[in-house]
Amino acid sequence: MIPRSPASSESKRDRALRAQLAAISERLEATERQQQQLKNTITALGREVGVSVGCPCGRCNESYMLIKQGSMYCPRCGHRGAV
Repeated sequence: MIPRSPASSESKRDRALRAQLAAISERLEATERQQQQLKNTITALGREVGVSVGCPCGRCNESYMLIKQGSMYCPRCGHRGAV
């Protein structure tokens, strides 16, 4: 068996890391596109039914507050507040 030089094994590792980074970058870009599409859709749905999307819930931080007729509420935990 011929011993491999450290340079050749490093370049293989570098290529593998570059490929992995490229795949992660593509996934991130796809996720960002999907997030923007969902944001646009939620905004349009809110307009249709007369609800605005506010800030993240201060209690659970798992949903955005919905604003309707002068009050805010979290659809996840039910926390309510005044606008």
